[in-house]
Amino acid sequence: MSSQRTQPPRQYGAEEVQEILQRTSSLERKKQLERPTMELAEIEAIAKEAGLDPTLVRRAAQELEQKKGEHSAGARFAGAPLRQVFEREVEGELTVASHEGLATELRTTLGRGAVLGQVSAVGRTLTWSSISRSGKLEVHVFPRDGKTVIRVEADFSQLAGGLFGGLMGGIGGGLGVNLAWMLPVAAHLPWYSGVAGLSATLVGAWGLARLIYGAAVGSQGKKLEALVDTLELRVRESLTAAK
Repeated sequence: MSSQRTQPPRQYGAEEVQEILQRTSSLERKKQLERPTMELAEIEAIAKEAGLDPTLVRRAAQELEQKKGEHSAGARFAGAPLRQVFEREVEGELTVASHEGLATELRTTLGRGAVLGQVSAVGRTLTWSSISRSGKLEVHVFPRDGKTVIRVEADFSQLAGGLFGGLMGGIGGGLGVNLAWMLPVAAHLPWYSGVAGLSATLVGAWGLARLIYGAAVGSQGKKLEALVDTLELRVRESLTAAK
């Protein structure tokens, strides 16, 4: 019998090692992306490895949620979302000593239009809560994982209820009901003309309410986004001054 020679292990050069490691990293990212679900922290880690700003991942996720909210049944009926959320993250944790400056900013910006508005601080979390004609609003500023989070949540369901209930109930229940009996009785038209008149009035009132509500939410959304940007700037200034 002839003895078989054992082949020595394959040796890889420096360039080959680098190429293999890069390929391994690429395969690992591909494997992660093929998973059916993934936590936001994992997406942030992938973004960081790819050279992207991980702080923008959370903002992109929120924009995705906003788009989903725009396609909900309530939003389709009303013509705009019933709830909006805006969030920013700043590197560094804000201290309690900076709360007073932010509280003043919130009172100045939001206090005028609020029927009921107040600032409260629990631990290291600063919160503004208010109720106005546009709906409920909450602003939270708090530390998380070495960062400061600014979160604004607006609930417009009260505004939607008032507009749609008022216009559809007032116009539809007033003019529409009158048309429903006047067209067949007073104008001697077929009975279904009254139903058509009532339906047309309700649809018209709904369309008007949608138009007004969409404009109001769009305007409020721009103001709230500007508020988040302002608070982000104030937090950055406070963190820089504290260094």
